[in-house]
Amino acid sequence: MVDGVSAPGLSSLPYFHRYTEEALDLCDVLSSFNAQGKVTLQELCRVMGLPGKLGGMSGSDVEKYYREGRIKEIVEYCEADIVNTYRVWLRYELFRGRLSDKEFLASESSLGEYIKTHTSTKPHLVACQ
Repeated sequence: MVDGVSAPGLSSLPYFHRYTEEALDLCDVLSSFNAQGKVTLQELCRVMGLPGKLGGMSGSDVEKYYREGRIKEIVEYCEADIVNTYRVWLRYELFRGRLSDKEFLASESSLGEYIKTHTSTKPHLVACQ
């Protein structure tokens, strides 16, 4: 909307409705849509034995990094967040029975292969293994 891009297909889905499958917000779902029960991605990763955040950067640092022109660091931070969020989502889907053990392991394996094959251009993802 900000950039004036047309996306008529979104109106045919309940994408903007909070409690639907099309717009799953793991933070909301895992806290039972309760603000007091929310945990951070870092806390989830720590509990699940996943790598979590890179270095010392957090979401609250993004604006500062942007103003300082540290775009590459923001990109690396976001890519690591995507990997961690994907892994949490995989476990969520396994837990609720929407993925079999075999499918879960295949997805984890595919992610590991992606990371391995892209370490020359994305060395920061090594920390996500």
